[in-house]
Amino acid sequence: MSTETHEHTHDHSHAPLVELGEVSVEETKPWQRVVSVSVPASEWDKARADAAKSLRKGVTLPGFRKGKAPAEKVEAQYGPQIDMDTLEYLIPRAWHQATHEIEFMPINDPEYSDIDFGTGKPFTFKATVEIRPEVKIEGSKGMKVTWYKEEAPADAADQTLMGIRENRAEYNEVEREAKDGDRITADFHQVDEGGIAIVGTQVADHSFELGSPMILEEFSNGMRGMSVGDERTFSVTYPEDYEQKELAGSTRGFNAKLKKLEEKHLPELDDAFAKELGDFENVAALQERIEANIALEVEGRNRERLDAALIQSSVAKNDFEVPPSMVTRYVEAMLEEQVERAGGEMSDEDKENARKNFRPGAEFAIKRWFLLDSLGKQEGIAVSDEDFEEHMKKIAEQEGVEVDQIRESFAKHQAEGRVREDLLHRKVLDFLRENAKIKEEAIPETPPQS
Repeated sequence: MSTETHEHTHDHSHAPLVELGEVSVEETKPWQRVVSVSVPASEWDKARADAAKSLRKGVTLPGFRKGKAPAEKVEAQYGPQIDMDTLEYLIPRAWHQATHEIEFMPINDPEYSDIDFGTGKPFTFKATVEIRPEVKIEGSKGMKVTWYKEEAPADAADQTLMGIRENRAEYNEVEREAKDGDRITADFHQVDEGGIAIVGTQVADHSFELGSPMILEEFSNGMRGMSVGDERTFSVTYPEDYEQKELAGSTRGFNAKLKKLEEKHLPELDDAFAKELGDFENVAALQERIEANIALEVEGRNRERLDAALIQSSVAKNDFEVPPSMVTRYVEAMLEEQVERAGGEMSDEDKENARKNFRPGAEFAIKRWFLLDSLGKQEGIAVSDEDFEEHMKKIAEQEGVEVDQIRESFAKHQAEGRVREDLLHRKVLDFLRENAKIKEEAIPETPPQS
């Protein structure tokens, strides 16, 4: 814990809002400072006199016209209000002036305490603020990490091609018994143990693919072999981890009536099909592009795993506290996004649970930012104008536009600072990769506990 004292000097180009006495700073935590501010008695007395005069103009007391009551009577009745008005005027101005005397930039609004005032005595208060802590990163060279690398499945391209064909499948109505792969449309309702329909559980014209892994197997078992017009009752037991909590682990009875049965027809995998999908001469060219894309995706995921391992190891070696206000802002931003995704409706209980769930991730994200930013400064890593220009050129090339358009877009959205920061963090991650001792291993079937 340390304390710094600053005597106020008249070295500003403009007259101060408030004349200050002594300003002292106490370091209470790496991310927290308590600033003690003293204001001369003359400043308090003048500000209070102005507040009393202003309040008197609007006051009506018995026997006096509005604004004409004697000052001593206004003081006797409204003294506490005058004090409050004076504080509301003087504190923010004194704090604003004090920020010119301290050698750090607060990252949140101050919390005021220890307010002391009175006629003929200095006015004093304390302001507690958070700052960006100075973080020294150690162990960034020779760090040992395990890199769990993914290999693309041998049939990944074939599975992708099948998915494309599935998306372009055509369906024709047929008259026969339903089998796996058919698209069925049916009406459902739940039934009780006696087979009586439960009111409010009806679902009309529900369609799904029989045997699809996206559908509970017991639903497919219940519908398999039915023909259009058939009606059948069956039970479904939901898994314990089913996403709808009210159904998880329960067994429900259903009545289903099959209304439509459609057979799936996949397009032929031939050169004509490949040409429909883009600038491909034949199926071989299409498959080559798919394999290249899969390789890029796998490479990207592997790079993310390595970066995550490097960050986790660095944080473990350099654990430090982060300013709570930064965590709170990060959590609230995440919560706002979730509320928007939920259509703007979310209960107070759900919001509070979300905040608790978001907090660990928010703390780690902020630690990651501090770590990369601090290590960049520590190692003299920087983003040059040439780096930034090259980055814009790459984006322009990828999007097929002129680089000036990218430059204008960055300027319009005030994005240059964020982009430069992202480039800096990439460079720092490159530094960590180059200086780490990396052990490569295949991804285990059961991921290791972190």
